Amino acid sequence: MKKMSLVSVDSIRFKGLLGDGLRKTVATRLNAANYTMLADPFRFRNEADNGWRCEFWGKVVRSAILAWKATGDEELLKKIRATVQDIITTQTADGCISSYPAERQLGGWDVWGRKYILAGLIRYYELAEQDPAILEVCKKLVDHLMTQVGPDANSILKSGQHGGLAPASILFVIVKLYRYTQDEKYLNYAKWIADTGCSEVHKIYDAAIAGTFPKDIGNGKAYEMMSCFLGLAELYREVGDERYFKAAVKFYEMVRDREIYITGIGGLRDVVGEFWYDGKFNQCTDEFGAHGETCVTTTWIQYCYTILRLTEDPTIADEIECSLYNGILGAMMPDGSNFTHRNPDFTGGEWACKIPAPDQIGLIFKTPYDGNDCCKAQGPEGLAMALPCTAIRNDKGLNVNLFEDMEITFRTPSEQAAKLVITGGYPLNGDVKLSLALSAPETFTLNVRIPAWQKSDVAAKINGIPCPATPGTYLTLEREWKNGDTIELSFDLTPQLQKDPGGSGRIAFKVGPIVLAQDSRLNNGESDLPVSSDLPVRLETKEGFSQIWKTANGVLLCDYMSAGNSFQREDRLTVWSKEA
Repeated sequence: MKKMSLVSVDSIRFKGLLGDGLRKTVATRLNAANYTMLADPFRFRNEADNGWRCEFWGKVVRSAILAWKATGDEELLKKIRATVQDIITTQTADGCISSYPAERQLGGWDVWGRKYILAGLIRYYELAEQDPAILEVCKKLVDHLMTQVGPDANSILKSGQHGGLAPASILFVIVKLYRYTQDEKYLNYAKWIADTGCSEVHKIYDAAIAGTFPKDIGNGKAYEMMSCFLGLAELYREVGDERYFKAAVKFYEMVRDREIYITGIGGLRDVVGEFWYDGKFNQCTDEFGAHGETCVTTTWIQYCYTILRLTEDPTIADEIECSLYNGILGAMMPDGSNFTHRNPDFTGGEWACKIPAPDQIGLIFKTPYDGNDCCKAQGPEGLAMALPCTAIRNDKGLNVNLFEDMEITFRTPSEQAAKLVITGGYPLNGDVKLSLALSAPETFTLNVRIPAWQKSDVAAKINGIPCPATPGTYLTLEREWKNGDTIELSFDLTPQLQKDPGGSGRIAFKVGPIVLAQDSRLNNGESDLPVSSDLPVRLETKEGFSQIWKTANGVLLCDYMSAGNSFQREDRLTVWSKEA
């Protein structure tokens, strides 16, 4: 199998909506984090209440590393280096890095927390510093874990939450450890975890192949379940077992078709929206819990990216784009300092507003933990995932998946340094120009995604010469490229009417990848007005809104990212409107 690193190009610098969001969350969230406090539970091993403080160091550091790679922020890199060295000091002679006292280890969220330590350290090795000492720390951590959990030790299915889904999700980082060490014992350990089926209910990978809907796989816990399938997809890349591939792709298809909302988020059934429950068909009801945990959105983007690398199916990038511009940017506070945990209800109910994620530990255990919440930790990761998703290098050239203004520095198949500059103001504007810079002519392939949401062939030009481009495919351009060559695309951003898949009769609009919504600030305090199904027209924007549209019956709509972005309960929104 072809092995590709997490980031397969030299660098990307975003200059549009994603870039603005990244710079803000680096400044106000990631550079502002208290990394010493995040490491303290491992230093003192005092998490005796079965809490999940153990997840925050790895989540925040993993987010920070990818965000640093996307922005080049040197202050953030210094903090990352310092906290990595700090967490290493918490490893005891036996190799253990745990926040749990010895008598509580393997209970609660202990293995889950060790997973995130390992994830943070391995990403540091991948993207920041390929220091063999970092791998040694990771090896010692897993070697110790294998004495506690394994074929000749405790069952991984009984070593954590959600019937085994949470601890078994360590699979994906065990695979990565094997990838960088090539030590067969880690591959065998990964295979053993996969063979357990990752759930006490049934073997989740077999269930997916059999067509069991996501809500009925395991206990239905969305984020943990996707993490397990993410591990299986990574294991497939190492061993090539077609059963793994079939299960991973089938699961992707079922989640896409049954669980993901119009805004690219998912999750339902409980008070914060953390379970699969046929969410795609229940977007317009508040009978089945909250709508969408941001951790689910982030993990969905990670999973889509993994399946995109395996299949090179450009429609998967459509899913990623929708989640980034709606689910992630729409969940982020405008200054980047926090994200929603539960996302707003879509039809003007009690929770049809965006609110900041709370201090999760303080809320549950009555002891504040510096405002940390799982989604506040994961939101920056979801945003920074734009970096690997945007452009993926392969043996023949480059696949280009996202189009906001940016500069992509990459290597051609001959290892020549090249740069691709994208301009045009997408997704707020539809005309996109890709300009190539390289020192010597070279023949290679550029695959440029043509979104499936386009209704007809896209107007494309190569150096001014028209070229057909079909929606839902890559525009494959294999030719001798020269310095200054250009590709021009003209996307049709006419609003498209959407109808609720659940049959409620409610309607919504999308403009390219961007979902439109009502906002009470635009409609005299009203947020659930009936809306005409005739296509709205675009107006001049106002401060605080990226787009404003007016429906045929006079209701104003804005982009979902801007809707409710005051993060006040009185600022209400509606995505799925009653039809006038």
